[in-house]
Amino acid sequence: MPPWSRRRTGIVGGAVAAGLLIAGLSLVFVPGEYSVNSAPDGGSRQCASVVAELPESVVGEGKRETTGPGTAAWGDGRIVLRCGVPPLSPTANLCVDVDGVDWVLDEARARGSDARVLTTYGREPAIEVTVRDSSVSPGDVLVDLGRAVGKISQGDHRCVSLDDMP
Repeated sequence: MPPWSRRRTGIVGGAVAAGLLIAGLSLVFVPGEYSVNSAPDGGSRQCASVVAELPESVVGEGKRETTGPGTAAWGDGRIVLRCGVPPLSPTANLCVDVDGVDWVLDEARARGSDARVLTTYGREPAIEVTVRDSSVSPGDVLVDLGRAVGKISQGDHRCVSLDDMP
């Protein structure tokens, strides 16, 4: 093969690789609409207030536009918020306070899955957050969302430990 053939192949191959890299970057970095079904009360005034206060970034993941009212997503849907889900009844599932917001881990949905679903407790409408990335700490996600979620006031129900039970 003549030397100029190898050079042209290298140049064409490099150009193709650069084009694929640019196309790949545009798929990763161009925000698009992410399909999220809204919750029953997702269109409420309270949910609109929460969504308006949500951060542009959660654990380093950029916010994406979503299809349903009262919803938000970060990254490629690794973190999804749905405001307006029905409030939880008292439960034996793990309940934790993160910066003044009580959250319940849906242990049944977490079994055998990388998805962790946490729902506010004692707030109406309730907010559900799904974290679909095992490398992301749900606690860090909840810290990032705390200020916005706090727009819905805490009712009378709070997390309690077994020591608090009569």
